[in-house]
Amino acid sequence: MTAEVEALIPFKDIHDVSETEDVLGILPIMTKSELQKVALEHGGYGTPRLNDTLYLHFKGYRKIENLEEYCGLKSLWLHSNGFGKIENLSHLSELRCLFLQANAFTKIENLHGLDSLVQLDLSENNIKCVEGLSHLSNLTTLNLSKNALTDAGSICHLKDCKKLTSIDLSKNQLSGNTIIDCLAGITKVTSINMGGNPIVSKVAYFRKKMIVACQSLRYLDRPIFDNERATAEAWAQGGLDAEREMKDKLHQAKKDKDRRAIEEFRAWQDTVRSEIVPRYEVAAIEPEDEFIEMATDISDDVGSLAQPSEEMLVIEVPKEDPIATKHESTFNEILTKPLVKEDNYIGGQIAKKVPIIDSIS
Repeated sequence: MTAEVEALIPFKDIHDVSETEDVLGILPIMTKSELQKVALEHGGYGTPRLNDTLYLHFKGYRKIENLEEYCGLKSLWLHSNGFGKIENLSHLSELRCLFLQANAFTKIENLHGLDSLVQLDLSENNIKCVEGLSHLSNLTTLNLSKNALTDAGSICHLKDCKKLTSIDLSKNQLSGNTIIDCLAGITKVTSINMGGNPIVSKVAYFRKKMIVACQSLRYLDRPIFDNERATAEAWAQGGLDAEREMKDKLHQAKKDKDRRAIEEFRAWQDTVRSEIVPRYEVAAIEPEDEFIEMATDISDDVGSLAQPSEEMLVIEVPKEDPIATKHESTFNEILTKPLVKEDNYIGGQIAKKVPIIDSIS
Protein backbone atom coordinates (compact mmCIF):
# COMPACT_ATOMS: atom_id res chain seq x y z
CA MET A 1 0.00 0.00 0.00
CA THR A 2 1.37 3.39 -0.93
CA ALA A 3 2.16 6.12 1.60
CA GLU A 4 -0.50 8.39 0.10
CA VAL A 5 -3.26 5.85 0.74
CA GLU A 6 -2.05 5.18 4.30
CA ALA A 7 -2.13 8.91 5.05
CA LEU A 8 -5.81 9.07 4.14
CA ILE A 9 -6.74 6.25 6.58
CA PRO A 10 -7.08 7.33 10.24
CA PHE A 11 -5.38 5.08 12.81
CA LYS A 12 -7.71 2.62 14.55
CA ASP A 13 -7.17 -0.36 16.77
CA ILE A 14 -8.51 -3.54 15.14
CA HIS A 15 -10.34 -4.57 18.32
CA ASP A 16 -12.14 -1.20 18.49
CA VAL A 17 -13.80 -1.61 15.10
CA SER A 18 -17.59 -1.71 15.22
CA GLU A 19 -19.62 -4.72 14.17
CA THR A 20 -20.23 -3.53 10.64
CA GLU A 21 -17.06 -1.50 10.04
CA ASP A 22 -14.11 -3.01 8.20
CA VAL A 23 -10.53 -1.81 8.66
CA LEU A 24 -9.09 -0.52 5.37
CA GLY A 25 -12.41 -1.42 3.72
CA ILE A 26 -11.01 -4.54 2.05
CA LEU A 27 -11.15 -7.44 4.54
CA PRO A 28 -14.36 -8.96 5.96
CA ILE A 29 -15.12 -9.38 9.65
CA MET A 30 -17.17 -12.02 11.45
CA THR A 31 -20.43 -10.12 11.91
CA LYS A 32 -23.67 -11.92 12.70
CA SER A 33 -25.01 -11.22 9.23
CA GLU A 34 -21.76 -12.45 7.67
CA LEU A 35 -21.91 -15.71 9.65
CA GLN A 36 -25.55 -16.26 8.67
CA LYS A 37 -24.72 -15.65 5.02
CA VAL A 38 -21.81 -18.12 5.09
CA ALA A 39 -23.94 -20.77 6.83
CA LEU A 40 -26.61 -20.53 4.13
CA GLU A 41 -24.01 -20.65 1.34
CA HIS A 42 -22.81 -24.04 2.61
CA GLY A 43 -26.25 -25.58 3.05
CA GLY A 44 -26.69 -24.60 6.69
CA TYR A 45 -29.54 -22.88 8.51
CA GLY A 46 -30.37 -19.23 9.08
CA THR A 47 -31.05 -20.01 12.75
CA PRO A 48 -27.57 -20.21 14.35
CA ARG A 49 -28.30 -22.86 16.99
CA LEU A 50 -29.49 -25.36 14.35
CA ASN A 51 -26.09 -25.55 12.64
CA ASP A 52 -23.71 -28.35 13.62
CA THR A 53 -21.01 -27.44 11.07
CA LEU A 54 -19.74 -24.00 10.12
CA TYR A 55 -17.25 -23.38 7.29
CA LEU A 56 -15.38 -20.10 7.85
CA HIS A 57 -12.11 -20.91 6.09
CA PHE A 58 -10.38 -18.84 3.38
CA LYS A 59 -12.32 -15.70 4.31
CA GLY A 60 -9.59 -13.35 5.53
CA TYR A 61 -11.06 -12.84 9.01
CA ARG A 62 -8.77 -11.37 11.66
CA LYS A 63 -10.71 -12.00 14.87
CA ILE A 64 -12.84 -14.90 16.13
CA GLU A 65 -16.10 -13.38 17.32
CA ASN A 66 -19.92 -13.47 17.29
CA LEU A 67 -20.16 -17.26 17.64
CA GLU A 68 -22.19 -17.17 20.87
CA GLU A 69 -25.43 -18.22 19.18
CA TYR A 70 -23.81 -21.20 17.42
CA CYS A 71 -23.84 -23.30 20.59
CA GLY A 72 -24.73 -26.56 18.77
CA LEU A 73 -21.63 -26.74 16.59
CA LYS A 74 -19.87 -30.11 16.30
CA SER A 75 -17.29 -29.05 13.70
CA LEU A 76 -15.80 -25.59 13.13
CA TRP A 77 -13.53 -24.72 10.20
CA LEU A 78 -11.49 -21.54 10.84
CA HIS A 79 -8.32 -22.36 8.94
CA SER A 80 -6.55 -20.20 6.36
CA ASN A 81 -7.54 -16.83 7.80
CA GLY A 82 -5.58 -14.10 9.59
CA PHE A 83 -6.31 -14.94 13.22
CA GLY A 84 -3.60 -14.06 15.71
CA LYS A 85 -5.33 -15.19 18.90
CA ILE A 86 -7.54 -18.11 19.92
CA GLU A 87 -10.57 -16.62 21.66
CA ASN A 88 -14.36 -16.62 22.07
CA LEU A 89 -14.73 -20.40 21.75
CA SER A 90 -15.25 -21.55 25.34
CA HIS A 91 -19.07 -21.70 24.99
CA LEU A 92 -18.89 -24.43 22.32
CA SER A 93 -19.23 -27.32 24.76
CA GLU A 94 -20.43 -29.75 22.06
CA LEU A 95 -17.60 -29.02 19.62
CA ARG A 96 -15.72 -32.18 18.54
CA CYS A 97 -13.51 -31.00 15.65
CA LEU A 98 -11.71 -27.65 15.52
CA PHE A 99 -9.57 -26.65 12.54
CA LEU A 100 -7.28 -23.66 13.18
CA GLN A 101 -4.41 -24.40 10.79
CA ALA A 102 -2.77 -21.84 8.50
CA ASN A 103 -3.30 -18.78 10.70
CA ALA A 104 -0.92 -16.61 12.73
CA PHE A 105 -1.21 -18.14 16.22
CA THR A 106 1.84 -18.05 18.45
CA LYS A 107 0.24 -19.47 21.59
CA ILE A 108 -2.30 -22.17 22.47
CA GLU A 109 -4.84 -20.56 24.78
CA ASN A 110 -8.52 -20.03 25.62
CA LEU A 111 -9.60 -23.58 24.87
CA HIS A 112 -11.21 -24.17 28.25
CA GLY A 113 -14.83 -25.30 28.05
CA LEU A 114 -14.30 -27.48 24.98
CA ASP A 115 -14.88 -30.67 26.94
CA SER A 116 -16.08 -32.67 23.91
CA LEU A 117 -13.17 -31.75 21.65
CA VAL A 118 -11.65 -34.85 19.97
CA GLN A 119 -9.62 -33.43 17.07
CA LEU A 120 -7.58 -30.23 17.04
CA ASP A 121 -5.56 -28.96 14.08
CA LEU A 122 -3.03 -26.18 14.80
CA SER A 123 -0.61 -26.85 11.95
CA GLU A 124 1.04 -24.14 9.86
CA ASN A 125 1.17 -21.54 12.62
CA ASN A 126 4.04 -20.09 14.65
CA ILE A 127 3.54 -21.96 17.93
CA LYS A 128 6.76 -22.29 19.93
CA CYS A 129 5.47 -24.21 22.96
CA VAL A 130 2.68 -26.71 23.52
CA GLU A 131 0.42 -25.68 26.39
CA GLY A 132 -3.19 -25.28 27.43
CA LEU A 133 -4.31 -28.74 26.32
CA SER A 134 -4.30 -30.86 29.48
CA HIS A 135 -7.89 -29.95 30.39
CA LEU A 136 -9.19 -31.32 27.06
CA SER A 137 -10.15 -34.68 28.52
CA ASN A 138 -11.37 -36.21 25.22
CA LEU A 139 -8.63 -34.98 22.88
CA THR A 140 -7.25 -37.91 20.84
CA THR A 141 -5.90 -36.35 17.62
CA LEU A 142 -3.54 -33.35 17.55
CA ASN A 143 -1.80 -31.80 14.55
CA LEU A 144 1.13 -29.45 15.30
CA SER A 145 3.09 -29.83 12.07
CA LYS A 146 4.85 -26.85 10.48
CA ASN A 147 5.25 -24.81 13.67
CA ALA A 148 8.29 -23.55 15.62
CA LEU A 149 8.80 -26.39 18.11
CA THR A 150 12.49 -26.99 18.82
CA ASP A 151 13.22 -29.22 21.83
CA ALA A 152 11.73 -31.51 24.47
CA GLY A 153 10.74 -28.57 26.64
CA SER A 154 8.46 -27.28 23.93
CA ILE A 155 6.43 -30.51 23.76
CA CYS A 156 6.67 -31.95 27.29
CA HIS A 157 3.11 -30.73 27.99
CA LEU A 158 1.86 -33.58 25.76
CA LYS A 159 2.44 -36.01 28.64
CA ASP A 160 -0.54 -34.47 30.41
CA CYS A 161 -2.93 -35.30 27.54
CA LYS A 162 -4.09 -38.65 28.86
CA LYS A 163 -6.21 -39.76 25.87
CA LEU A 164 -3.95 -38.55 23.08
CA THR A 165 -3.38 -41.33 20.52
CA SER A 166 -2.34 -39.56 17.30
CA ILE A 167 0.20 -36.70 17.06
CA ASP A 168 1.64 -34.96 14.03
CA LEU A 169 4.89 -33.12 14.83
CA SER A 170 6.35 -33.21 11.34
CA LYS A 171 8.29 -30.34 9.78
CA ASN A 172 9.29 -28.60 13.02
CA GLN A 173 12.82 -28.11 14.38
CA LEU A 174 12.81 -30.85 17.02
CA SER A 175 16.23 -32.23 17.97
CA GLY A 176 17.94 -33.99 20.91
CA ASN A 177 17.69 -37.44 22.51
CA THR A 178 15.39 -36.12 25.23
CA ILE A 179 12.60 -35.90 22.66
CA ILE A 180 12.35 -39.72 22.72
CA ASP A 181 11.80 -39.83 26.49
CA CYS A 182 9.23 -37.07 26.25
CA LEU A 183 7.19 -38.87 23.58
CA ALA A 184 7.48 -42.15 25.45
CA GLY A 185 5.67 -40.52 28.34
CA ILE A 186 2.46 -40.27 26.27
CA THR A 187 1.00 -43.54 27.47
CA LYS A 188 -1.72 -44.15 24.86
CA VAL A 189 -0.05 -42.82 21.73
CA THR A 190 -0.25 -45.16 18.72
CA SER A 191 0.67 -42.85 15.81
CA ILE A 192 3.40 -40.20 15.55
CA ASN A 193 4.57 -38.25 12.51
CA MET A 194 8.13 -36.94 12.92
CA GLY A 195 9.26 -36.51 9.32
CA GLY A 196 11.11 -33.31 8.49
CA ASN A 197 12.67 -32.84 11.95
CA PRO A 198 16.46 -32.82 12.52
CA ILE A 199 16.15 -35.55 15.15
CA VAL A 200 15.19 -38.12 12.51
CA SER A 201 18.50 -37.83 10.68
CA LYS A 202 20.86 -36.66 13.42
CA VAL A 203 20.02 -39.11 16.23
CA ALA A 204 21.45 -42.55 15.49
CA TYR A 205 18.91 -45.40 15.33
CA PHE A 206 16.10 -42.97 16.08
CA ARG A 207 13.38 -45.26 14.75
CA LYS A 208 14.58 -48.28 16.72
CA LYS A 209 14.84 -46.23 19.89
CA MET A 210 11.32 -44.86 19.46
CA ILE A 211 9.86 -48.32 18.84
CA VAL A 212 11.50 -49.71 21.96
CA ALA A 213 10.57 -46.71 24.12
CA CYS A 214 6.91 -46.49 23.03
CA GLN A 215 5.37 -49.92 23.51
CA SER A 216 1.93 -48.82 22.25
CA LEU A 217 3.29 -47.22 19.07
CA ARG A 218 1.99 -48.73 15.83
CA TYR A 219 2.88 -45.98 13.34
CA LEU A 220 6.02 -43.83 13.08
CA ASP A 221 5.98 -42.10 9.69
CA ARG A 222 5.08 -45.55 8.37
CA PRO A 223 3.48 -48.69 9.89
CA ILE A 224 5.32 -50.65 12.57
CA PHE A 225 4.79 -54.39 12.14
CA ASP A 226 5.40 -57.13 14.70
CA ASN A 227 8.61 -58.33 13.02
CA GLU A 228 10.12 -54.84 13.11
CA ARG A 229 9.25 -54.46 16.79
CA ALA A 230 10.79 -57.85 17.58
CA THR A 231 14.05 -56.99 15.79
CA ALA A 232 14.18 -53.55 17.42
CA GLU A 233 13.79 -55.06 20.89
CA ALA A 234 16.48 -57.63 20.08
CA TRP A 235 18.77 -54.81 18.96
CA ALA A 236 18.14 -52.96 22.24
CA GLN A 237 19.14 -56.04 24.24
CA GLY A 238 22.09 -57.41 22.26
CA GLY A 239 23.05 -54.99 19.52
CA LEU A 240 23.35 -55.69 15.81
CA ASP A 241 24.27 -59.38 16.26
CA ALA A 242 21.11 -60.03 18.26
CA GLU A 243 19.09 -58.15 15.66
CA ARG A 244 20.55 -60.24 12.84
CA GLU A 245 19.87 -63.45 14.78
CA MET A 246 16.27 -62.41 15.36
CA LYS A 247 15.79 -61.67 11.66
CA ASP A 248 17.07 -65.16 10.75
CA LYS A 249 14.81 -66.71 13.35
CA LEU A 250 11.76 -64.86 12.04
CA HIS A 251 12.64 -65.81 8.46
CA GLN A 252 12.93 -69.49 9.38
CA ALA A 253 9.66 -69.33 11.33
CA LYS A 254 7.91 -67.94 8.24
CA LYS A 255 9.32 -70.74 6.07
CA ASP A 256 8.15 -73.36 8.59
CA LYS A 257 4.71 -71.81 8.71
CA ASP A 258 4.41 -71.86 4.91
CA ARG A 259 5.57 -75.48 4.77
CA ARG A 260 3.01 -76.52 7.37
CA ALA A 261 0.28 -74.72 5.45
CA ILE A 262 1.19 -76.62 2.26
CA GLU A 263 1.26 -79.95 4.10
CA GLU A 264 -2.14 -79.27 5.65
CA PHE A 265 -3.54 -78.40 2.25
CA ARG A 266 -2.24 -81.60 0.67
CA ALA A 267 -3.59 -83.65 3.55
CA TRP A 268 -6.96 -82.03 3.05
CA GLN A 269 -6.80 -82.86 -0.68
CA ASP A 270 -6.13 -86.53 0.08
CA THR A 271 -9.02 -86.66 2.55
CA VAL A 272 -11.45 -85.18 0.07
CA ARG A 273 -10.33 -87.54 -2.68
CA SER A 274 -10.72 -90.58 -0.43
CA GLU A 275 -14.30 -89.51 0.34
CA ILE A 276 -15.25 -88.82 -3.30
CA VAL A 277 -14.01 -92.08 -4.94
CA PRO A 278 -16.37 -94.45 -3.04
CA ARG A 279 -19.33 -92.31 -4.04
CA TYR A 280 -18.61 -92.89 -7.72
CA GLU A 281 -18.18 -96.63 -7.14
CA VAL A 282 -21.60 -96.89 -5.47
CA ALA A 283 -23.22 -94.88 -8.24
CA ALA A 284 -21.80 -97.15 -11.01
CA ILE A 285 -24.43 -99.99 -10.76
CA GLU A 286 -25.43 -102.51 -13.45
CA PRO A 287 -28.27 -101.32 -15.75
CA GLU A 288 -31.57 -103.19 -15.38
CA ASP A 289 -33.09 -105.35 -18.15
CA GLU A 290 -35.85 -102.90 -18.82
CA PHE A 291 -33.30 -100.17 -19.56
CA ILE A 292 -31.53 -102.53 -21.98
CA GLU A 293 -34.78 -103.31 -23.80
CA MET A 294 -35.64 -99.63 -23.97
CA ALA A 295 -32.24 -98.81 -25.44
CA THR A 296 -32.72 -101.64 -28.03
CA ASP A 297 -36.11 -100.27 -29.09
CA ILE A 298 -34.68 -96.78 -29.45
CA SER A 299 -31.80 -98.06 -31.62
CA ASP A 300 -34.25 -99.95 -33.86
CA ASP A 301 -36.31 -96.82 -34.36
CA VAL A 302 -33.23 -94.82 -35.20
CA GLY A 303 -32.14 -97.48 -37.71
CA SER A 304 -35.49 -97.42 -39.47
CA LEU A 305 -35.26 -93.64 -39.79
CA ALA A 306 -31.77 -93.89 -41.22
CA GLN A 307 -33.12 -95.94 -44.25
CA PRO A 308 -35.94 -93.91 -45.77
CA SER A 309 -38.31 -95.61 -48.18
CA GLU A 310 -38.96 -94.52 -51.75
CA GLU A 311 -42.39 -93.26 -50.76
CA MET A 312 -40.73 -90.68 -48.51
CA LEU A 313 -38.44 -89.34 -51.27
CA VAL A 314 -40.63 -89.52 -54.41
CA ILE A 315 -43.30 -86.90 -54.96
CA GLU A 316 -45.87 -88.21 -57.41
CA VAL A 317 -47.33 -85.72 -59.89
CA PRO A 318 -50.32 -86.72 -62.02
CA LYS A 319 -49.19 -87.08 -65.65
CA GLU A 320 -52.56 -86.00 -66.90
CA ASP A 321 -52.25 -82.55 -65.28
CA PRO A 322 -51.70 -80.08 -68.22
CA ILE A 323 -50.46 -77.28 -65.94
CA ALA A 324 -47.73 -79.39 -64.39
CA THR A 325 -46.66 -80.61 -67.84
CA LYS A 326 -46.46 -77.06 -69.16
CA HIS A 327 -44.41 -75.90 -66.14
CA GLU A 328 -41.98 -78.80 -66.56
CA SER A 329 -41.40 -78.13 -70.29
CA THR A 330 -40.94 -74.39 -69.71
CA PHE A 331 -38.39 -75.02 -66.98
CA ASN A 332 -36.39 -77.38 -69.21
CA GLU A 333 -36.42 -74.86 -72.05
CA ILE A 334 -35.09 -72.14 -69.77
CA LEU A 335 -32.25 -74.32 -68.62
CA THR A 336 -31.17 -75.23 -72.17
CA LYS A 337 -31.66 -71.90 -73.95
CA PRO A 338 -31.95 -68.65 -71.95
CA LEU A 339 -33.87 -65.84 -73.60
CA VAL A 340 -32.16 -62.54 -74.46
CA LYS A 341 -33.79 -59.27 -75.50
CA GLU A 342 -31.85 -56.60 -77.36
CA ASP A 343 -33.42 -53.45 -76.01
CA ASN A 344 -34.61 -53.24 -72.43
CA TYR A 345 -35.43 -49.97 -70.75
CA ILE A 346 -34.08 -49.82 -67.22
CA GLY A 347 -34.41 -46.53 -65.39
CA GLY A 348 -35.22 -44.60 -68.58
CA GLN A 349 -32.07 -45.80 -70.37
CA ILE A 350 -31.33 -48.51 -72.92
CA ALA A 351 -29.43 -51.29 -71.20
CA LYS A 352 -27.09 -53.82 -72.71
CA LYS A 353 -28.14 -57.33 -73.57
CA VAL A 354 -29.59 -58.86 -70.45
CA PRO A 355 -30.92 -62.38 -70.23
CA ILE A 356 -34.63 -62.20 -69.40
CA ILE A 357 -36.61 -65.12 -68.09
CA ASP A 358 -40.24 -64.74 -69.03
CA SER A 359 -42.61 -65.28 -66.23
CA ILE A 360 -44.51 -68.53 -66.35
CA SER A 361 -48.11 -67.83 -67.22
